[in-house]
Amino acid sequence: MPDKLYAYRFELFFFSQVILLFGSLLPIPNEVIESILFPFSAIVNSLTGIVLLRFKNKSKWFLVVLFFIIITLYIAQSTNALNSGVIGVLLMITNFIFYGIITIEIIEQVWNAILINQKIILGLISGYLSLGLMGFFICMCIESAHPGSFNGVTIDAAHPNLLTEDLMYYSYITLLTIGYGDMLPITALAKKAAVLIGIMGQFYLVIITAIVVGKLLNQKTKQ
Repeated sequence: MPDKLYAYRFELFFFSQVILLFGSLLPIPNEVIESILFPFSAIVNSLTGIVLLRFKNKSKWFLVVLFFIIITLYIAQSTNALNSGVIGVLLMITNFIFYGIITIEIIEQVWNAILINQKIILGLISGYLSLGLMGFFICMCIESAHPGSFNGVTIDAAHPNLLTEDLMYYSYITLLTIGYGDMLPITALAKKAAVLIGIMGQFYLVIITAIVVGKLLNQKTKQ
C-alpha cells in the first residue's frame, strides 16, 4: 500500500492542494467547506507530504512528529486551552517548518528527475504552490505576533477566516509579483517577509522551472 501511494505522491499532493486553496469555488455550502472540506483536504495534504519522504526515514518521522504537533495545536486553539496568540504563532511556525521540508523534498525530486513526465510537472506545480503556503504561514506568524503588520486585511473576531483568506491572497499575489496594491506590509518585518516571498517565487521560476523545461527539451530532442 505505501508503495502504491508513493507512486501517485505528486498527484495526491497536487489535488489536495487545489482543494485546500480553491475548494471555496465549488458549489457547496460554506458550512460544509469550512467544517468538512478544508480540514479533510488539509489533513490529506499533510499526510501526502509525509508520503513524499517514503525512503527518508529520519525526515519522514520528523514530519510525522510535526504533523501530530500541528493537530494538537489546532485542538488547543479550538478549545482555547492556552493563549490563542501564542498558539497561533506556534502553529504557523510549525506549519512553516513542515511545508518547508516538503517543498525542499519536492524541489530535490524534481531537480534529480531524469525523465520529465506528467508526474514531474505536477510536482513542479506543487512545489510552487507550497512556496505560497510557506509565505502565508510567515505572514500569519507576523500578524499573530504583531497585529496590524499588514494594511488592508480584514480583522473580525467573529469571522477569523477572513484574515486567513486575506493573507493567503496576499502571499500568492506577492509570490506572483502581481502587486495590486490593495494590501500592503506596514512594519519592517512584514516588508522583509514580502521581499522574501517575492524572491522565493522568482528563484523558483527562473531556476527550477528552467531546469525542468531544459530537461524536457533535451528529452524530446533525443526521442
